[in-house]
Amino acid sequence: MATIEVVSAQRGIPSVWVEIDGIDDRQVTEAKRHFDELLESEKQISDAVALAFVNIVNVCPAANPSDLWQHVIYRHACYLGFSDNRWKRISGYALERALVALYKSRLETHGIRMRIVDKDEANRLLEKLGVAGVRSTKVDIFIEGYRDDRWVVFGGAHVKASIAERIVDDVPASLAFMQRGLLSVALTMDSKSYPPPHGNGVNWGEFGARSAGVEKERLKRGYIEVAGNFDGLFSYNLRTPPSPANTQSGKRIWTLSLAQNPDPFVDMLVQRWASHPNAIVP
Repeated sequence: MATIEVVSAQRGIPSVWVEIDGIDDRQVTEAKRHFDELLESEKQISDAVALAFVNIVNVCPAANPSDLWQHVIYRHACYLGFSDNRWKRISGYALERALVALYKSRLETHGIRMRIVDKDEANRLLEKLGVAGVRSTKVDIFIEGYRDDRWVVFGGAHVKASIAERIVDDVPASLAFMQRGLLSVALTMDSKSYPPPHGNGVNWGEFGARSAGVEKERLKRGYIEVAGNFDGLFSYNLRTPPSPANTQSGKRIWTLSLAQNPDPFVDMLVQRWASHPNAIVP
């Protein structure tokens, strides 16, 4: 078990310390050293962040992925002087790249891949898919399967380090995908904690791990469990309460580690690809 300091942003407020299972202090120190080396060697900072996260997940697969993201990668970035705005600009791209890398080998045996594309290719794919009115920036990852010697788009993923209200921005794109028979999922670290004096630094997330039943948490869960705005949401914060087997919309929140292979996300992709029609071929 590792113990990590959470520093208050306010002067004169003592730090708190959080404990993380599945990783020890030596591994945290080594992960930070590796992160430093990547920041020196990689041209893009987002690539350095992605590679640092992939490395620590592979070294400590039993640890809560969201804790590794927040308390090891993010807090070291803060220690190095990253501002909040700088981290927000970089971390979204980094998390997309990290998830693509982590799932690459898990999916390729099933003839499936996740792919990040540039704006021009995204617009071309969206046009051929007949998804009207969706901006390329609202689909973070295209999900493709291999059929008849070509890759076929059968879904998209919306990636969020934390959920907050920003998930609302992705709902129109998600619904447009689903209306065309395409899979639409959300992937999140559900990463959220409060440093002193407002909290104890524990990474509770935003889906009710600490305050189940509170209206704000119900609203966020409702985007999936009630409204069914996504085919599923996969949280890599082990504190996120998963949905019951039956929900009002039939859609669920799944809670995943990155140690299980295959996991419910892979299972969903495999099932949807197996049933996807040949008609939608960009």
